[in-house]
Amino acid sequence: MKTALLAENLEILKKSKGGDFELIIPELAIYRDEVLVILGPNGSGKSTLLRTLAGVDIPYAGTLKQKTNGRVTMVFQRPIAFAGSVLHNARIALRAQGLSKQVVEKRSQDALTHFGIAHLSERPASELSGGELRRLALARAFALEPAVLLLDEPFDDLDARAQEALSTDLRNAVAQTGTAVVVVTHDLQRAALVSDRIAVLLQGRMRQIGTQSEVLNQPVDRETAELVGMSNLIQAELDSQGLAHFGSGQAIQTKSVNSPGPVYIGLRPEHLKLELSLQGQTILNEVRVTALASDGLLTTLHLDWGGETLRTHLVAGRGLARQIDIGTPLSLSVLPEDVHILSRN
Repeated sequence: MKTALLAENLEILKKSKGGDFELIIPELAIYRDEVLVILGPNGSGKSTLLRTLAGVDIPYAGTLKQKTNGRVTMVFQRPIAFAGSVLHNARIALRAQGLSKQVVEKRSQDALTHFGIAHLSERPASELSGGELRRLALARAFALEPAVLLLDEPFDDLDARAQEALSTDLRNAVAQTGTAVVVVTHDLQRAALVSDRIAVLLQGRMRQIGTQSEVLNQPVDRETAELVGMSNLIQAELDSQGLAHFGSGQAIQTKSVNSPGPVYIGLRPEHLKLELSLQGQTILNEVRVTALASDGLLTTLHLDWGGETLRTHLVAGRGLARQIDIGTPLSLSVLPEDVHILSRN
């Protein structure tokens, strides 16, 4: 993939009333035609990194190498609207570049159409809803045809349906333009909606960077696993045959080639397979429902597994979710390839 921006050995010192904060990034490559999501909790340094990539903040060490001749554009967490119409807002930065009237008109209209707000062209931008304003900010940014687009929490304050729709439009824009997009978010679901790659930022350090699948299914440490939704983390002893033994006496097979010893076993909630236990059936791994709650879309289950607590989700009101209650015994199975092993050392 073609690199659009390369950060090497960045060291950024952010001073605040709460104390100095140091952000260290050994290397971060941003590629054209992809969305890189920087995922981390509040205070991890996400926005500071984004501002540094944009050139707003200056690192005290390291380099930023732009690999293309295009510009780097940033959309802040709270997008602004200039006085005037929606169309005027889409045109304003293009006019500042001295482009011809025809080019300005085409780019601005195309961008508004792509982000679904062309019908609002003549509306005063001050009258837009929060979601419409975010679409205007993205349209205005893409109209500039940047090589790299930096987005700070672009889905903030949007409901789930609006987030999904906006992420689809953003992905389509990237596919059409080849723009390299960096998205900052603290929300895993938002990251999963839009990312090609995910970079995990914790306490000012880049813990992991990889494809979405790599980061979600193979987190490098316990803190990263918890951040990316691998909520079932259990202490175990791994034997030479790849069997993980738990203190409760339970065991599951892994595909491990690790050395025997103490480990954490990580299981994503969606990788747990549950079935009703048949009366009189001997079940090697039996669990019992200890709690359940539904938001109308998903039913969240807490399961007791010989003293260990597991969490998983079922589609609400469908299949197994309609047949269980507190205390229901279930059989549990997990594919060996879905069992993730983390060192306890």
